[in-house]
Amino acid sequence: MENNAVVYFENADIYQGDKLVLAGINFRLAPAETCYIIGKSGSGKTSLLKTMYGSLPLKSGRGIIADYDLSTMKENDIPKLRRKLGMVFQDFILFDQWTVGRNLMYILEATGWKDRPKMTARVLQVLEMVGLNGYEKKPVQSLSGGEQQRVVIARALLNNPPIIIADEPTGNLDPDTSDEILYLLSGLSREHGTSIIIATHDYRLIQKFPARVFRCEQDKFYEVG
Repeated sequence: MENNAVVYFENADIYQGDKLVLAGINFRLAPAETCYIIGKSGSGKTSLLKTMYGSLPLKSGRGIIADYDLSTMKENDIPKLRRKLGMVFQDFILFDQWTVGRNLMYILEATGWKDRPKMTARVLQVLEMVGLNGYEKKPVQSLSGGEQQRVVIARALLNNPPIIIADEPTGNLDPDTSDEILYLLSGLSREHGTSIIIATHDYRLIQKFPARVFRCEQDKFYEVG
C-alpha cells in the first residue's frame, strides 16, 4: 500500500458511463483518518464512492482501496473488496419486517460465516459498539430513524472493515440525531482505527466534527482549507 494509505488515488479519472465526472484525482487516506467529501448534487461525489466500492470501473489512473487495485480488479474480487468496506447510506436499506438480529445475521451468512455461536456473539458485539444492547429481538420497523441508522452502522462493522464509506449518513435525520451518529463514527475511528469517508451536504457537521474536507466541483477534486 502506498505509504500505508488505506485509500490511494493517483491521476485517477472517474467516469459515470462514458461521461468524465472527475479528472486527475490525487488522494490518500491514512488508517484511522476521517475525511468529508462535499459538493453539489451531480458533482461526482457518489460516482467517486461507487468507484471505491467497485460499482463503477476505474478506467484510467491508479486506485488502491484496502489493498485492492481497482484498475486490475476482476469481477469476482468485488465481493472480497466489499467485505473490507463498511457501507452506510442515507436510505437504511434494512428488512423492516425482520428483527435487528436477523438483519445482521443475514449479512454474516451472505459473507460466508458458518459458525452460529460465533455469528451470534458478533451480532451482540456490534450492537454493543453502536449503543444498541438488547435490541437484537426488536423489529426494525419499531425503531426510530436514529436507531435504524445505528443498526446500519452495526451492519457495516460486522466484518471488522478497515474503511467505512458513508454516503449522506445523516440525510434523513434531525440535527441532534445526526450529532449522535457522528459521535459514534468518530469513536469508531479513535477506538478501532477505522478510516471513515463521509459524503455530506451538512456543513454544520463539518464545523462540529472537524476533519479533512475535499470538494467535488466542475470535474475537479481538491482539498479545502
